[in-house]
Amino acid sequence: MKSKNLVSLSVSAVFFVLSITGLLIYFGQGGYVVDHTHAWFGVLFFIAAVFHIVNNWSSIVGYSKSRRTGSIQKELIIPVIIVAIFAAGIGFDVPVFKKLGNAGKDLVRGSRPKGGPLSQNAVDSIANAVETAYAAAYSKGDTGALAAVMPVKTALLTEAGTILSGSDIQKNLLARTTPEVIKTKVDRAEALDDRTILVYGTSTNSIATSPSVYSHILKEQDKKWKIIAAQRAFPSVQ
Repeated sequence: MKSKNLVSLSVSAVFFVLSITGLLIYFGQGGYVVDHTHAWFGVLFFIAAVFHIVNNWSSIVGYSKSRRTGSIQKELIIPVIIVAIFAAGIGFDVPVFKKLGNAGKDLVRGSRPKGGPLSQNAVDSIANAVETAYAAAYSKGDTGALAAVMPVKTALLTEAGTILSGSDIQKNLLARTTPEVIKTKVDRAEALDDRTILVYGTSTNSIATSPSVYSHILKEQDKKWKIIAAQRAFPSVQ
């Protein structure tokens, strides 16, 4: 097995996947799977690229410097200038680069209203649907339905100050012996961006003597709205 062939083909294969996930993210089609695939293949591409550079160092030096005069070749100067311009433009948030960076999402989501990412009616509808699904799944003890709306990595800060995860909630459901019914009421919901909604609400529990207030952060992932962070507290007595 030739190492140069293996490295070159590895770079090509990883680059192909990295390009596809990069385009999906650029056009606003990212999600947990796409984002993590892009991140991990970025690491793999870096490793493969290092081996590729080592294997082809003499050729790269030949492309970069004139063997006759020792001067830097324009073939090196042009890519360096292009990279520097894009890095500076993105880093300093130059308007043209900001517009270019959002062009893919704007193209796919061009039907969204100009006044904001989501109308208030849409925000309220999404918030109520998610909260209703969450309460129903929890009350029925349906861990599958609960996982669909509250993923295992969701962080939850309880009234007692304990931090739980979505997987902890599912384990508690499986272990409980007493029926428990919760009801949620959305008091206020607002869009933080076109894929994130902050919900404030009140929750009652059949085995608790007093209601609690909560805040949920909803995120659109893989075209489904899910609770990715939550906090509960007992309301203050005035």
